[in-house]
Amino acid sequence: MSLRRMNMDQQKTKKKQLMKAGLLSLVVIMLLSLFTGCTSNNNTSSSTEGSTNGEAAGDNETGDTSGDSSEPLKFSYSRPTWGPATYTKGGAYEKELFKQGNVDIDVRIIPVVDYDATIKTTAAGGNMPDVIWGWGPVDAFWKDLQDQGAFLKINEYLDQYPAIKDAVPAGIWDKMADDKGDIYFIPNLIYPVVPFFINYRADIFEELGIAEPTSIAELQSALEKIKASGKDIVPMTMGNTVPFWAGKDLATAFGSGSGWAPSKDDPNKIVPPEMQEEHLNYKFWLQDMKKKGLFDEEAGVNPDASFGETKFKAGRAAVILGGNLQSLYPELKKSVPTADIKTLSPLTGLNGEKGGTRVVFPQDRGFYVNVKFKDKADQFFKFLNWSLTDGTELRRYGIEGKMFTVNPEGKKVPIPDDERENDYKGAQIEPLKFIDPMSEKLDWEAQELNFIGAGIQDKFEYYKGMFEKYAANAYNDYKDPTVTSPTQAEIGPQIWEDYMAKVDGSILTDMNLTKDAYKAAYQKYLDAGGQKIIDEINELQKNKSEPNYVD
Repeated sequence: MSLRRMNMDQQKTKKKQLMKAGLLSLVVIMLLSLFTGCTSNNNTSSSTEGSTNGEAAGDNETGDTSGDSSEPLKFSYSRPTWGPATYTKGGAYEKELFKQGNVDIDVRIIPVVDYDATIKTTAAGGNMPDVIWGWGPVDAFWKDLQDQGAFLKINEYLDQYPAIKDAVPAGIWDKMADDKGDIYFIPNLIYPVVPFFINYRADIFEELGIAEPTSIAELQSALEKIKASGKDIVPMTMGNTVPFWAGKDLATAFGSGSGWAPSKDDPNKIVPPEMQEEHLNYKFWLQDMKKKGLFDEEAGVNPDASFGETKFKAGRAAVILGGNLQSLYPELKKSVPTADIKTLSPLTGLNGEKGGTRVVFPQDRGFYVNVKFKDKADQFFKFLNWSLTDGTELRRYGIEGKMFTVNPEGKKVPIPDDERENDYKGAQIEPLKFIDPMSEKLDWEAQELNFIGAGIQDKFEYYKGMFEKYAANAYNDYKDPTVTSPTQAEIGPQIWEDYMAKVDGSILTDMNLTKDAYKAAYQKYLDAGGQKIIDEINELQKNKSEPNYVD
């Protein structure tokens, strides 16, 4: 259904440690309930990625690469995948894209849970592909490479190819620019409101006489009843991301926005989530749920981020944090024909906190062009521009009869992924994605067509209503992601590794870890330089008001 940097560095190091312990979006991110999970760039040629009228964009002379008699543009391309990493070269969709776009792309995919650590090693070694995904200038590592001249400045290409420039809001381009106004990075956009719904098996709740929970206490009571029922079912599991991010909207019921927030002692100072009691209460509540057998025993352990959705779709879990209803429901019905799914309204916390959704910065990674690719850069940007103009139908919807059908009203209705031939499934499309315009990120008409395509059109108004309920109470990350601390860039990752990575990554694997022990470890991190990082961010970020990425 995405869009802070010190926190993101910490989160990425946390993922690395979780993998070492035996695990991992964005949300982006992600994903996300509206568009899948984190955010994700996994809306594989569906109507979700559409203009407001559900039709293809008009012609654009500078974007016309089809029928080009020149040699195809050959380039290498590395990017993360949020869906299954089962892409195989030479598929039918790939061939059609290569033909229409006059390209020959050597794709290297890396699962999103492994991407950051893997690609940084590649980039640091200087062995970069022609086009490479990363976090861009909001991340100290990528900003440093950018400043060293590793990537191509793209201002002139944005001016030459307006469809690319128009795809990204001007305010986001401003965030991508350096202090000279130069831009090197093309952001992958996500809509900032991406609820990670708490979905549940309504049929099981009804069978066991459990009323729909409206609070954290009632949710815990429901999970306890499910466990005690004797059913061979996991009370609560999680969607395709790290556990604490999968529950980002559950966290709001604890009063946590899973990001920087004003200090209780000084509202003119912002502090990271590790210093917020509300956020620690949420994390250790999840630990307690796991300790009691109410939260999936594989959470924080299994390196396959899809384990929770797999269980839920197979009828082996009763509640899931996150997860895409359009995917969950049809797959579950195949396993359990009598099953039904509903979504909990935002919950009330243990101390009366009102839940909602954690709004995200509207960027989840993006890509650079290697400066060594400069001689062919114009042809590459011509291809991108084509994908947003004459190539819109192929990029957004795919191939008629294989990936979508046309209804009597002339609207393109996506064919569900499980009903497509292998060459046209999402796993074969996502690796060949580049940029989609912001105008396509929240398109209710296109969303409804997705529900129609999935055979669950009767669920659409319910889904839209729940989206609006979550969105009504937004929690923001107060840190400007473009503000970076010099100390963070110099020693931040190392001191997090030394003092916090193991502790933070062990909350769901070490049931003896206490909140007090966590705080003691964090104090050591602060003493080693973490406090200086926080102070620098507060000094550099002049505007500490709550951000607004929606209006």
